[in-house]
Amino acid sequence: MTKQYRQKLNIFVILLVVLGLTLVLGYRMSSPPSGFTVQPPEPKPAANVPTASDARIRLDLVDQPEESEAGRTNVFQYRQGRPTPDPEGSKPAPVTPPGLVTPPVPTVPPPARPPTAPPPPPPIPLKYQGFAVLNFGNSGTPALMAFLSDDSSHHYNVSVGEVLLGRYRIVGITDKNVEVEDLQNNRRQVFPLLK
Repeated sequence: MTKQYRQKLNIFVILLVVLGLTLVLGYRMSSPPSGFTVQPPEPKPAANVPTASDARIRLDLVDQPEESEAGRTNVFQYRQGRPTPDPEGSKPAPVTPPGLVTPPVPTVPPPARPPTAPPPPPPIPLKYQGFAVLNFGNSGTPALMAFLSDDSSHHYNVSVGEVLLGRYRIVGITDKNVEVEDLQNNRRQVFPLLK
């Protein structure tokens, strides 16, 4: 064997060893670990979960009359709560003998309360921010336009006679204040110019 042939044989053997190591390590990396494996818990069967094919109407419950007052009461009418049963059971009222007549006890009516006035309507939620003078051409009479804002920072430009938000009518505008009428509560409120 020649020196060159031996050198090629050594390189070939080294390459075979490297190839073998690569295959062994590659196989070990791709295979699942054989040591500590965690098995997922078995799913527990659901207890009588009805499926679409199990849907049935129980006629015995439908035909059975309900003894509750659900659906038969007027929920918009106030009524007193149900009386609580006596702890001793339901005793009949004591019966007086027919020979003894007790005089009726005069009942005193409770003092009448004065009628409470309804709460005042809420204030109009507008602020008078400013105004502008408008000239309407040949008429020569200037008109004022008010700049109003509400609590949610919406701004409105209105003039006399307009209805704002379908509820507030602008009655009058001056350089110092604006008068607004609440059409729902039939009241007026004057707003001064904010500085």
